[in-house]
Amino acid sequence: MGKKEGKSVAFANVKGGTGKTTTCVNVAGYLAKRGNQVLVVDFDPQGNATSGLGIDGRCLQYSMYDAFLSQCQGYSGVPITKVILETDIENLHIAPSVLNLGVAPMLLQDTKDKTGILQRILEPVQRFYDYILIDVPSDAGLFLFNSLRATEQIVVPIDPGIFSWESLEHLKAYCYDLVQNKGHRIKDWTIVLNKTVSQTSQSRKSSQLNPSDEIESSLQERSDPVFVVPYSVLVYRSQQEGLPISHYTNKASKIGKAYAAIATHLTRVSNFTEIPDKEPSF
Repeated sequence: MGKKEGKSVAFANVKGGTGKTTTCVNVAGYLAKRGNQVLVVDFDPQGNATSGLGIDGRCLQYSMYDAFLSQCQGYSGVPITKVILETDIENLHIAPSVLNLGVAPMLLQDTKDKTGILQRILEPVQRFYDYILIDVPSDAGLFLFNSLRATEQIVVPIDPGIFSWESLEHLKAYCYDLVQNKGHRIKDWTIVLNKTVSQTSQSRKSSQLNPSDEIESSLQERSDPVFVVPYSVLVYRSQQEGLPISHYTNKASKIGKAYAAIATHLTRVSNFTEIPDKEPSF
């Protein structure tokens, strides 16, 4: 395989239930379907991206937990090359996760540069992939900062709720801390509004917007690209089969087109929008 300039993209939000894993897996499917070499890094101890790509977490020899241990002083682990597995999808690999990953931060007492662990783990395989997509758990701790250090691009799925909107501002603050403490900057933000519901006939007659429309309207005032992903039962059906929507069905669907559009955007990003050096105003 020739040398590549692989892009790493973190799918992150400090709020749970916003669709981070679902977005990551489905965007990965469309990127792979277009011939890109794609690695999904399941950095969430829940392992949903692992099962979402058809891998049984109970049967793993190695996982991201073992790769994490390889960076912890006093512990033995394995390089990520032994962790990565092929999936049933051409061009799409997975670095699977297990529940034990959740205790990994407790093993770092003597480890230097704790927020650079994932970056060091991924370095040996970076050149073999066009895209490395990192599924980040919903926390504001070590996993989040490691994921942000390992990438310059972030996809932030949110749901149509005020708490999710607030979490977007919190994430900006963490990115600012990363610039201040490590000099590392997230250069490209992409917002994904998930689980949206169109206005009903009755709501169209009134002057009030439903929560999805109101959040979307506010998001459109930002400079970051915003993609809207509608609710669809295809998400649940494809998850049951351990496949992204791109490979679950060949039929055109609104949600499939939405994920395909996000994949297209990630391939086209060239001019980055930087987080300002000054402290965020909130």
